[in-house]
Amino acid sequence: MPQKPVVFNLVRCGPGDVARELKKAGEIVDEWNSSQGLDSNFFVRHAHWSTDAAPDMSERPQAVINRQLIDKADLIVAVFWKRFGTPTGVSASGTQEEIERAIKQGKRVMLYFSDIEDIRDGDDGQKALVKSFRDSLSAKGLYWPYRSRAEFEKLFRTHLASAVQELTAKHQKPVPKRKKAADVSQTGSANANIQGDHNQVDQRVYHKQRKIKLTVPPPENAVTPAQKKKIEAWVDELVDCTANTTRPAAYGMWWKRLQNECKVTRYEDILSSQMGDVEKWFRKNRAMGVRKQRTKAPDLWRKARITAIKAAMKSVGRTNDDYYPEIARRLKMKPFDSITKLTKTDLERVYRMVLKDAGNS
Repeated sequence: MPQKPVVFNLVRCGPGDVARELKKAGEIVDEWNSSQGLDSNFFVRHAHWSTDAAPDMSERPQAVINRQLIDKADLIVAVFWKRFGTPTGVSASGTQEEIERAIKQGKRVMLYFSDIEDIRDGDDGQKALVKSFRDSLSAKGLYWPYRSRAEFEKLFRTHLASAVQELTAKHQKPVPKRKKAADVSQTGSANANIQGDHNQVDQRVYHKQRKIKLTVPPPENAVTPAQKKKIEAWVDELVDCTANTTRPAAYGMWWKRLQNECKVTRYEDILSSQMGDVEKWFRKNRAMGVRKQRTKAPDLWRKARITAIKAAMKSVGRTNDDYYPEIARRLKMKPFDSITKLTKTDLERVYRMVLKDAGNS
């Protein structure tokens, strides 16, 4: 008789500015299920309140999330960067309440803090709350910092394997010595009760095995890891150009549009042969988004341009002292020592030249 699979529940928690990390955590869990789940018969189901909580008006929102997800979780993964979140009436943020509730219930919480630098201004009050919470945990347990999303991906993949191994060790019990059964009786055509030493096994449970959703591998000629990173960078840039919406909502919108454009249900299924069409789609939407942003959200447009310039300069190893004079000379501009002081027109000219030098035009 086949052994019933064991499913552990993992909940992903964090404010909106770590949406990319939480998405990647879910993908890593799916990878683990595909590579390890079938062999071990242990699987991990991951959940996030935005996709797995059901509407319920019986109590405050966070209490509903706690009851539906946190209380049923075996493992919590929480991430912070610059934002702490929205007060719940009980805690300073929903993520804080989820973490503290899980710890109180004796559950393992894998907590990460992002040290990724970002020149875009953030909410100083939110940053202060993150720092205060981080400092308060130093003596209570072990959290993990990371300085890039690639580092987070590497860390979480290792930590997940360790956490699941710990859960499976707790779940597996020593096999007792076999004893002679007192008697065996069977009634009906589908049910069997095996009696002996006060133990009963109802065969009906094996006819209702839980269905496990397995990750379907991408097609053989799908985009390579390098092409996937390129697509992710394009989507990031489109999100940066999107005004009047939250970043998580913008990510969801652009990924959905990309999937519709390529006629796939997952971006991992995009073919390498489609990269040219994806790039054309990106450039068209970026041009439209930049024009709208420059008019409707000039401050956001300026920050996005400065961020892109800095990133391009870093990729080619150029610094302000050696590159700014060269830029001014090549574009026949007045010398400058800070791109934050440039006019919109000059900033756009600098942006186009720097990206061309970096091979990203």
